[in-house]
Amino acid sequence: MLSSTDIEKTISGFRAIDDIVGVMKAYAGVAIRKTDELVQNVRRYENNVLLAMADVSAHYPAIAPESVAAGKRIVVVFGSSQGLCGSYNENIADKVIGLTSASDTFFIIGKRLREALEARGVSCAVCSDSVGSISGIEGALRTTAADLWRTYSREEYYTLTFFFMTIAEKQPLTAVERILPPDMERVRSLRPMRFPPLTYLDPQTVFARVLEEFLAISLYRCYLESLRSENWFRLRSMEGASESLKRHLADLGSLQKYMRQEEITEEMLEILGSGAFYR
Repeated sequence: MLSSTDIEKTISGFRAIDDIVGVMKAYAGVAIRKTDELVQNVRRYENNVLLAMADVSAHYPAIAPESVAAGKRIVVVFGSSQGLCGSYNENIADKVIGLTSASDTFFIIGKRLREALEARGVSCAVCSDSVGSISGIEGALRTTAADLWRTYSREEYYTLTFFFMTIAEKQPLTAVERILPPDMERVRSLRPMRFPPLTYLDPQTVFARVLEEFLAISLYRCYLESLRSENWFRLRSMEGASESLKRHLADLGSLQKYMRQEEITEEMLEILGSGAFYR
């Protein structure tokens, strides 16, 4: 039978866990605030890259890529390598099953997401770790962008699509964006300049460099969006864990008081029964 001392040890263990949960909540909150600020700036820069693409394609229409309705597709799915983020990876994996086909080639960002996809019968061509902080994006970006560009350059691939989770109006949403070839209808709607851009490079080279920059900044934005949504799920998971810990601690506190009262009563009965009290 448990004693009040045993319950006190259990309470100390729960309090230590509650301290860890508090730290995780604080970390997730800071990460969300930082990524919120950066995502807006990155989106503005991405729009400027699209404006440059509109300028070049409007004055040199022959270099604009044609939209392709069919063909093999590269799908980059952003998830997490870290735990303690609730159903984040499972939600993404469930969405992927419904929006992809067997002919797609998968690039998976996040080892836990890869495990969730493989459990659902999806094979992954390439998998890399997700980023745990904003400072880790730059290094991951260089490697991933080079791999994607090299693979996309092969003739058998026609489209490059990013699949990630984003947070809109405090709700998680699944986003699917075709990055390459770019949506030229969207590009042409941006009202390019009346005069062609001044450059010493030929238009084909300029457009190729703009495409590379568009891939890089879109990839950077998806890393940010993924990091933000991962920590959004982590914060909710930690808030649920914190509430559960508070309930357990309250129950254990009541049980400890009850057990301590029982122990005191038992000690008094032993004293009375031994006759020492009457002597």
